[in-house]
Amino acid sequence: MSIKLNGTAASPGIAIGVAYVLTDKKRKAVEQYELSDEEVDGEIRRFNEALQSSREQLQQASSMLSKVTDPEYASILEAQAMFLDDVALTDATIEEVKETHLNAAFLFERRVSAIVERFHAIEDPLFQARDKDVMDVSCRVLANLGYKTHNNLVLAPDGVIIVAHDIPPSETPTLFTKNIKAFVLDKGGPTSHTAIIAKAVELPAVVALPNATAIVKNGDTLVVDGYNGLLIVNPDTVLLEHYKNQQKVYSAWLKKNKSLSHCEPETKDGYGISIRANIELPEEVKNIAKHGCKGVGLYRTEFLFMNRLDLPTEEEQYRVYKKAIEGVSPDSIVFRTLDIGGDKFFSHVVFAKELNPYLGQRAVRLCMKQPKIFHSQLRAILRASAHGKAKLLIPMISGLDEFLEVKEHLRVVKDELDHQGIPYDKNIPLGTMIEVPGAALVACELAKECDFFSIGTNDLIQYTLAVDRSNESVAHLYEPANPAVLKLINIIVDSAQQIGIPVGVCGEVAADPVYAMLLLGMGVSELSMTAVSAPFVKGFIRAITLKEAKNLAYQVLSQKTIEGVKSAVRSVLRPHLKIIDDAKESIPFAQQCMKSSLL
Repeated sequence: MSIKLNGTAASPGIAIGVAYVLTDKKRKAVEQYELSDEEVDGEIRRFNEALQSSREQLQQASSMLSKVTDPEYASILEAQAMFLDDVALTDATIEEVKETHLNAAFLFERRVSAIVERFHAIEDPLFQARDKDVMDVSCRVLANLGYKTHNNLVLAPDGVIIVAHDIPPSETPTLFTKNIKAFVLDKGGPTSHTAIIAKAVELPAVVALPNATAIVKNGDTLVVDGYNGLLIVNPDTVLLEHYKNQQKVYSAWLKKNKSLSHCEPETKDGYGISIRANIELPEEVKNIAKHGCKGVGLYRTEFLFMNRLDLPTEEEQYRVYKKAIEGVSPDSIVFRTLDIGGDKFFSHVVFAKELNPYLGQRAVRLCMKQPKIFHSQLRAILRASAHGKAKLLIPMISGLDEFLEVKEHLRVVKDELDHQGIPYDKNIPLGTMIEVPGAALVACELAKECDFFSIGTNDLIQYTLAVDRSNESVAHLYEPANPAVLKLINIIVDSAQQIGIPVGVCGEVAADPVYAMLLLGMGVSELSMTAVSAPFVKGFIRAITLKEAKNLAYQVLSQKTIEGVKSAVRSVLRPHLKIIDDAKESIPFAQQCMKSSLL
C-alpha cells in the first residue's frame, strides 16, 4: 500500500529509487571489559589507529566538501577534527586504559558523554550546539574501533535514496561520491546545511518529514518529489508509472528547451527584460549560465550566518563574496544584506524571544541594533566589489528615515576603507528592497535616494494582507492576485519610473510566467528567480507581445476582486491557455511554476 508523506521542498527534482535508511546514532552504551597486562599496549595502539583513521576520513571529507560547495564549509569538519587532538579526551583516555586496564571504546565514550553533559549545562547556544560535533566525532572513532552499531552513508550502496533523521556535516560529501539520487530527512528546513548543499548541486531533497525514518524501511521503493515536498513510499503501479513518465517528459522538455537558455528574454515585438538568478551559494553560479540567467538579481547572504557555531569574520565573507562576483563576471551581482529574523535565525547572537518575529527585530532592524555585524558585512561586500560588478540591496526598509540611517552607516564604512587605503567600487549601486507597504507608499521619496528598487513580493503580500505565510490556518488568504497587492506593485513601479531608476522583482511570482507577463506590462525591467525557472519564463515571454502584456496590466489593475483579476487574465491570455494547460499536465516543474495565482 502506498504511503504519501508531506514535508518541505528543500531542493527541486524528482527521484525514484531504493531507500537506504540511516538509523539514529543513539546507540547502546559500549560494554566495558577488562584487559590483561599483555593486551594493554595493543588496545592503545588500536585506539591510536582509530583516531588517525578518523583524522584522515575527516580530511578527505573536508577536501570533498571544498570541491562541491564553499571551502568555508570545510571548517565545520576541521573544528570536529580538533576534538581528536583534545588531551582531555584522547590522551586522558589512553592514560585511563593504562591505569584501569579497561577497553578504550568504553572509556572514550564515557568521556564523550561527560563532555556533552557539560555543554548542556552551559546556558549558551554556542556550547549547547557543539554536542552534535562531539557525538559525530565519537561515532566515527567508535566505528573505526569496530562498533558499527548503525547504518551510515559510508556503508550506503551507490544510487540509493537516503532517508535519515539528519545528516551531519562530516557525511554530506558522501552524498556525491556515492552518486546518491536524493535524500529525505525527518528534520531540517530549506536553509539547513545539507539542504543548501543539495540545491547547489541540484540533488532532489525533501525535509521536515516527521517519522520518515520510522515509516520507511530499507529496500522500500521511494518517489521523492522535491518540487512539492512529497515522499511516496512503495507507490502502486499507476503512481510509479506516472512519476517515471514525469521524469521522461521533464527530461525531454529540458532537452527541447535547452536552446531557450541561449535566447534573449524578449517579446515577439522585440521588447527585452532582464532574467537574473536568485542564489545563496557561490557554487550555484555555475547553474546561472546553464539556465540562461544574466548575473544574479538576489544573493542571499544569510547562509554564512546560519548552521554554524560562530559569526563569520569579515575576511571569510570577503572571500565568499569575491568568489561569487568573479563567478558571474562580466555580469553583475546584487548582494542582499543580512536578512535574519522571522523564520531564519543564527545561534551565536541571542535575542529575546518575540511574540511575532515577522514584525520584530529582523533584517535591517537587527543590523541597526548590531552595527558591528552590519559594518563587517558592508566592509566585506565593498572590498569584494573591487573585483567586479556588485550592488548592495537593503531588506525590510519601512521608510525614508530608516534608509537614510543605512546610508550613514555605509558612509562610515566607506570612510574607514578610504582611510585604510583599501580599494572598492566607490560608486557601488545601493538599492532598497520594497516589501513593506509603508515603503511602497513612500516609494517616490525612496527612489530619490536609491539607485534601484527590488520588490520582494513574498513579504509584500504577507504584510499587505496581514497573513503569516507559514501559518496553515490562514494560508488560503495569502493571495498574490489580490488587487491590493497588484496596486501596491504598480505604485512602486510608477514611482521608480518617475525618478528614472530600474525596478526588479525577486519574489516567487517572478518565476510564474503569467505573473512575469503582468510585471512586464507594468514596466518591471528585471525578474530574478531560481535559475532552473528561467527557460520556461523566457519561453512564455518570447510567445507574447509587449502590447499583450500592457493590455493584461491595464485589465488587471482595473479589477476590484481576486476573481475579477483571474477572469481578466484568462480573457487576455485565452490564445495562450492551451500552451499553459499542456505544460501543467506534462511537466513536473511547470506544474509548480504554473500554480499561478492569476489563473
